[in-house]
Amino acid sequence: MLLDPITLAMGGLVTVAIGSLAAAARSFSSDRDPAVRRLRAAAPDPHATPVAAVVSGERLDAAASAAARRSSATNGDDAESRLRRQLVWAGFRSMRAPTIFVATKAILSFGLLLGFLFVNATRAEPFPFALGIAIWLGGAGFFLPNLWLSSRVANRLRQIDRALPDALDLLVTCVEAGLGLDAALQRVSAEIALAWRLLSSELRLTFLEVKAGIPRMDGFRRLAARTGSPELRALAATLTQTELFGTSIAAALRVQAESIRIRRMQRAEERAAYVAVKMTLPLVLCILPALFAIIIGPAAVNISKTLLPMLGGTR
Repeated sequence: MLLDPITLAMGGLVTVAIGSLAAAARSFSSDRDPAVRRLRAAAPDPHATPVAAVVSGERLDAAASAAARRSSATNGDDAESRLRRQLVWAGFRSMRAPTIFVATKAILSFGLLLGFLFVNATRAEPFPFALGIAIWLGGAGFFLPNLWLSSRVANRLRQIDRALPDALDLLVTCVEAGLGLDAALQRVSAEIALAWRLLSSELRLTFLEVKAGIPRMDGFRRLAARTGSPELRALAATLTQTELFGTSIAAALRVQAESIRIRRMQRAEERAAYVAVKMTLPLVLCILPALFAIIIGPAAVNISKTLLPMLGGTR
């Protein structure tokens, strides 16, 4: 079976892409080679000027090289840290989650691309615009996991924001009844497990962390960082201030629950205000033409039957 030029070109592009990825991985791994690091450390600086204090110059060079390494490592790890943070917010907390996610994106992208090329090569007549379709499928396979991840993060945040006011009310009730904050967390996580399973598991994990020896305020900060919820971040800040100044925890939780309910009501009112604007386009395109047809249609039929014959028209 002979391959068409488009298939050969796409195969060449896939080969070049794989080679580029291999070269990039090789370049990243070369920085970790001890021999390369020793050669870079021993290489003289061409822009350095001779100074009298050699020891001070060596210390400055060492500090500059360490700062350069830290800056390069920071720039290289920014994307990975953002991806890891989003995966943690989505509920994937394994250390291998970023690697698995990136591998899934690559496999899906190349799978769709190669699958389309195979189908195009086996057809008697190739698809029109096969090159554009192949590029579009490859890009879609690469970016669809990102959309799925963003949707999952938004869904989890929505569930936590909906469950948090009820959980805080129960927490206030437990604290005012005489329970400590740790015991109240355990009780509330058990009470809301049926209605709000996600927030229940997060609160139980925070309770287990505090029970294992993590300070309570650090546990709430870890809860906010683990879920990515702004409401939980504000709750952690409020409890930290309560711990520092010795104020009432129940009063702080009650105020926080009320403010969360107010913000949720404001968001609902804001979305309700958008409805009139969003309904304009369906109203103009779908409802008004049907309304005009119902109102003006019978009059137009009567005019065509009575007025047009009198004017010399045809029935």
